[in-house]
Amino acid sequence: MSCGNQHETPCNEVLNSVALLIDGEIHEVSQIHSIEVHFEECSPCREEMEHERLMHRMLHEMLTRSCHESAPQELHDQIARQIAVLKQGAPDFVTEYRRTEISIQVDEFGNIEHHEITIEANWIQERVDLKSPEGQRED
Repeated sequence: MSCGNQHETPCNEVLNSVALLIDGEIHEVSQIHSIEVHFEECSPCREEMEHERLMHRMLHEMLTRSCHESAPQELHDQIARQIAVLKQGAPDFVTEYRRTEISIQVDEFGNIEHHEITIEANWIQERVDLKSPEGQRED
């Protein structure tokens, strides 16, 4: 999308930055200023920004009211144990978490047609008794 006019910051550059700007990911004051100046000069880009802000707000509101899933108690317990171990200064635990996937289908009226949340948590937990001569594992 371009309005056809020449701007200090080209339309495609501004439009590529819209999501970052909405999410607060742009921290450089000069870049924010040049985007704001562009919006003052370019109504198509300004309208696109307003549309994206509206979509972002609608998605946030929809997720807030419809996603009430909570992590399994087993995961809460695992994290609490790891925090306790870290507070004791035992660095010989290894934990890996792999993926969180959220899939949401929204109709044209903003209603959720389907949503699915998959949390795959794989962890490896091993504690080696460094004081024992054999270096035996504790389970």
